[in-house]
Formats: sequence, structure tokens, C-alpha cells
Amino acid sequence: MRTKAVVIDDEQPICDEIEYLLSQHPDIDVSAKFSNCVDALIFILEKKPDLIFLDVSMPGMSGLEMAQKLSGMNKPPYIVFITAHPEHAVDAFATPAVGYITKPVTEEKLASALSKVRNLSSKTSAEKSAQIAKVCVLAGGKIVPVNKSDIVFIYVKDKDVFVRTRVGEFSAMLTLQEFDNLLTEVNFLRIHRQYIINMDEILEITPWFHGSYLLRMNDANKQEVPVSRNRVKHLKVALGLK
Repeated sequence: MRTKAVVIDDEQPICDEIEYLLSQHPDIDVSAKFSNCVDALIFILEKKPDLIFLDVSMPGMSGLEMAQKLSGMNKPPYIVFITAHPEHAVDAFATPAVGYITKPVTEEKLASALSKVRNLSSKTSAEKSAQIAKVCVLAGGKIVPVNKSDIVFIYVKDKDVFVRTRVGEFSAMLTLQEFDNLLTEVNFLRIHRQYIINMDEILEITPWFHGSYLLRMNDANKQEVPVSRNRVKHLKVALGLK
């Protein structure tokens, strides 16, 4: 499962450096960067990212104040505080934060924080995955349960979501983002803003424009689906491609 992250720091070079370091981790997507907590809070409440890197000392609303506000969400994001002052760690752990990093932010410090986040996330995902073995789709006006292992790919067309299996296509009852959150098994991968695929159902991989790929899938139509350029690295890592 890919983790959607937001970086919040009033120093732009630090935001850029954290974004660069996070780009070395294929399972992390930086959704946005902000230099103030007010704009960041609006974005987070609407988009509901999974992880936030948050500077403690921010102009206006502080990082600590923002963390307290986020604690009221149904599913608060993981928060890793960034601070130039180690003494702020005590205050940070009075909030829902899962860790903190002292400046300067280094690759080693970031990797340590991400390791903790991944451990917490995997426990939650395992519990969720164990509870949900099927997804429900619509067929002939009826609700039909489908085994997750039977899904070949899921896609969006004209704002509607469809589930394709080896035997047919069905209208979905969830959004693509909800499927992305639900399908936590390692064989499912978001390869495009419009496609989630089951990597066990890839028949062929064809090089395409600008270093991207087309994937021929194992549905009844043997359909080709595109990999967006910003997801190529994720696909290569998942499939062990050089």
C-alpha cells in the first residue's frame, strides 16, 4: 500500500529536502508541501493523507496546535514532528504524533521514522485485511461479493468505477481511492490515477512512450492498461525490474 504524505515547514529548502529524501522510498508519495498550518489543515481535512511531516515551530498556528486539531479526525494521519529544538519532544508526545526528527533532517533519521510508521501501518492493514476477504460489486441490479483474488484490475471511466475479473466487468460500489486503501495486499498496485491492477494477473509488459509501459492483463479482453510515468519506479520495484 502506498503512503500519501504531506510536508509542512515554513522553510522551503527544508520542505524540498524532505520531499527529495522521501522520493527515495517507492512506497511514499508526497501529495503536497505547505509553509503554513492553516492551508495545510484545509488540505488534510479534505484529502485525508496517511502521514504528515510537521515542523513544531510554525508561524500563526503552531505544529502542536495543528496536531491537536487533527486528533479529532475519524482516522487521523500519522504525524512525525520536525524540530530544531530537542526539548520540544516532550510537548510533541503529548499529541497523537508517532515520532519526531531533530534538524537537520538526514536520510538515516527519516528512514528510522518511516520504519516506525510502516510497522504501525502494517499492523492496522493486517487487521483490516483479515476482516475483509471480498468486495461487493453490482451485477444485474444485485449486489454480488467478489473475492479480492479474482480481481484483474479496477479502473475509472467517466467518473464511474469498474471492477474487471477474468469472467466479466462489474460496476463498483467504492471509489478508486477507497479501493486503494482497502486492497492492502502486496499484489495490488496503483499504476495510474485511473487504474489499480492485480500484479498476479499481468500477462505481458510492453515498453511505451517516455520510458513508461503498457500492461496486458489477464481479463477476458486481454486489455492493455497504461502505467503513468510517475508510477514506473513503483512498478519496477514491485516486479524486481532493473
